[in-house]
Amino acid sequence: MTAITAIAITGMDLTGALRITWVRDNLAHVEDHSHTDETSGTWTGLACPGHGLAVGTDVDNATLRHLAAETEIADLIWEAPDVLTAEHAQVFLAAMRAYNTGDSERADRLWEDLRAIWSKAWSANYAVLEFMQGTGLSRFAPVKPQQWVVASFEHHTSPHGLPHPHIHNIVLTALTIGAIAR
Repeated sequence: MTAITAIAITGMDLTGALRITWVRDNLAHVEDHSHTDETSGTWTGLACPGHGLAVGTDVDNATLRHLAAETEIADLIWEAPDVLTAEHAQVFLAAMRAYNTGDSERADRLWEDLRAIWSKAWSANYAVLEFMQGTGLSRFAPVKPQQWVVASFEHHTSPHGLPHPHIHNIVLTALTIGAIAR
């Protein structure tokens, strides 16, 4: 199953697409890149603390595999809009050129710019996750709102190596709980 929906993050001037798929490759699609050519994952779901996973810390792939062993795994992919993809590609190429020509000062400034671009992407991703947990998905749990255990992985390129920033949000559906009323 693949579901695609357009998402607009109000007040951030950022849109994107959200794709929901069921993981059938035992997490290979995210683990193959984490700790090699991409950054490690980050625990982001509201239910993470209840499972001893501090939000904002690096995902340990062994822990993720252990938690995912007995559950369905949903992959909510937030894809950056074209404007962010173009900005990302432009700054990344300029940073690589500066680095390759030995202009380390310029390269450092451009790497900071790239981190700022990714900060926008992460903010939009968090807003999407917050919205989705508030809405809830009946396939995850019958109650709404929900709290999920989520491991988020950023990827700077598509599986074909093309510049296409996106974030994989791996949701361990058996660990979904109803949000506590406040």
